[in-house]
Amino acid sequence: MPILPALIFNAEVVILGKSTTGGSSETPSINVFNFKRTTNVGVLSKAALNTIFQANILAPLLAAANVRYTPQTVAIRWIDDALDGPQLFAAAGNGAIATDSLPSDAAIYYLYRTALRGRSYRGSKHFSPGSEVDTTNDLLTGAGLARWVTLKTALGTPLTDANANIWQAAVVSRLLSQLVTNPTTVISNFVTEVLLDLNVGTMRKRRSKTVR
Repeated sequence: MPILPALIFNAEVVILGKSTTGGSSETPSINVFNFKRTTNVGVLSKAALNTIFQANILAPLLAAANVRYTPQTVAIRWIDDALDGPQLFAAAGNGAIATDSLPSDAAIYYLYRTALRGRSYRGSKHFSPGSEVDTTNDLLTGAGLARWVTLKTALGTPLTDANANIWQAAVVSRLLSQLVTNPTTVISNFVTEVLLDLNVGTMRKRRSKTVR
């Protein structure tokens, strides 16, 4: 049976995007976010969550990313309900920085911390492609760093949708949770700190094909 709305607290939001070809292959760029609402009094609406997510998270991401980055779809589902399917919303625009990009597998890295210690209570985000102009040698610097710091602030700031639901970034433990059948067991904890690595990281899954 579907789960009653009053028992749903956890949302999974996925940006399905791509990095357009930079001389090699086009590469997918998929980012998964989890949010947990602080109360259950507001009306649940994926459309309302999508609106505030795109305004408060996707917009600063686009402002920081290279022009090669294009989000295509935002998918939202309630993970408390194993039967709930994702609802898809169109995502428009592309990255704002129209200069030479970093390689597709070079990623801007954020660490999520919660109040609990251990691998099941930490998370991360990898965003790409960044831009060469944002870095000096191995580190983010200058205006580029400032743009990624703006996104860092946005990632840690709760979202309040049009129905007065407050959605706070959370880390969901896939190891400790049971998300396959109802009733589910969702082990999620609020994010208490978002840290931005100044050095550029790597995400090998986004590596473009070899060109010879």
